[in-house]
Amino acid sequence: MTEKILVKDLVKQDPGSALVYLYEFEYAKDTFAYFADGLDANLGEVTMLDYKDNSQTNTYAVIPVQVTGFDRTAATKYPNPTITIANVLSVFKLAVGSVNYEELSGMRVIRRTTLRKYLKSEGDSNSPPIEYPRDVYYIDALKARTKVGLEFSLKAPFDLEGTKLPARTTVPNRCPWIYQGASEHTENPEWKRARSGCTWHVESKYNAFYNSTVSEQNVEYTVYVNQDDEYLIPSTVSTQLYSGLSGGTSIAKGDYLRTTSTADRFNVDGTITEGVTVNNFWQAKSANTATNLGTPSDTNTNYARIRTYTTYSHGTDYFAYSDDRYNDYVVFQDNTSPVGAFTYQKTLMWKAKKPSKNVPPAHGDKWERGDLCSKTLEGCGRRFGFNPKTASSASTQGHDDFSTTVVIPFGGFPGAKAFN
Repeated sequence: MTEKILVKDLVKQDPGSALVYLYEFEYAKDTFAYFADGLDANLGEVTMLDYKDNSQTNTYAVIPVQVTGFDRTAATKYPNPTITIANVLSVFKLAVGSVNYEELSGMRVIRRTTLRKYLKSEGDSNSPPIEYPRDVYYIDALKARTKVGLEFSLKAPFDLEGTKLPARTTVPNRCPWIYQGASEHTENPEWKRARSGCTWHVESKYNAFYNSTVSEQNVEYTVYVNQDDEYLIPSTVSTQLYSGLSGGTSIAKGDYLRTTSTADRFNVDGTITEGVTVNNFWQAKSANTATNLGTPSDTNTNYARIRTYTTYSHGTDYFAYSDDRYNDYVVFQDNTSPVGAFTYQKTLMWKAKKPSKNVPPAHGDKWERGDLCSKTLEGCGRRFGFNPKTASSASTQGHDDFSTTVVIPFGGFPGAKAFN
């Protein structure tokens, strides 16, 4: 809607106002400094409603800004602009504080474009603000630093793919490597393992060699995490029904609780049973009374959702649900695939895709891997940063607060920005 108003202005012989460019420099996570280019000699400090929060007003300090390369042409798939900021030791320096300019690499630079008459400081009260689509870029490098100013080279989020780091290719947000592709416990030949950087054990075994927070680093744990970054624990682990607790009952960090809800169940015979009671499983992230921690839910930060699994049993009915997150999870040692198959003699985690009976995992379309990676830092951290409840026990479960300081053995992610 706001863009249409601008288009109507610009098709007139005289739009009645000059174009204004506003720049937002991220110098810490979600923390910005605000500048206007100051090309109009009569333009002083200006204000504009925030793009995301229209109740917030941002003040843009006027500073000499020179940009090149923003224009899009048929010859380039996406611009790679540069931006030069003058007045470094005064306005810009005061705005970003003590931040080292070299450390701005990877931070966002947002250019907003509007007509001067639509600035809040010019009396415009439209909410949301009237402006063109924003240009969002990331600082690729500090290209030059002189007495006159700073020159940064910028990259578009979707143009980072193909940028080379030592022996790796950069992509935004998602890990590009094949999950478990470089695991030494797979039968993949060396040339095939070399195509991946993910060394996570094929059977989700974890030796805490890389985790400095685990004292028992010679113990091999089994750590299952699903694609929603939820830990999976055996169904035999004791859980408490939250509704059965009194308000003063003490809950320890790491305790498991359950609540109930309903979902429609898809049965093996093709029928649907509506409104079946299903369990939601939770792990307490801190210690307190039941009243103080509150009822477990996805929005209650005192708990983390987990899932449970059983060992596959031939002849047992396995179900799928209208919400597939409730579908059955099982572990299964595959002794039915041909020798040499990826799953042969491996104990893997599986999730039901469709209801089945007498169809073992790894066969047909009834099952899918239940421990696939989300390809985010969260998923990687929950595996390699596993925080065992009992460090000396190989069968222990883990706490939800995994280590965020662990060194990912294969170097982590080539690109891990959450791009807007």
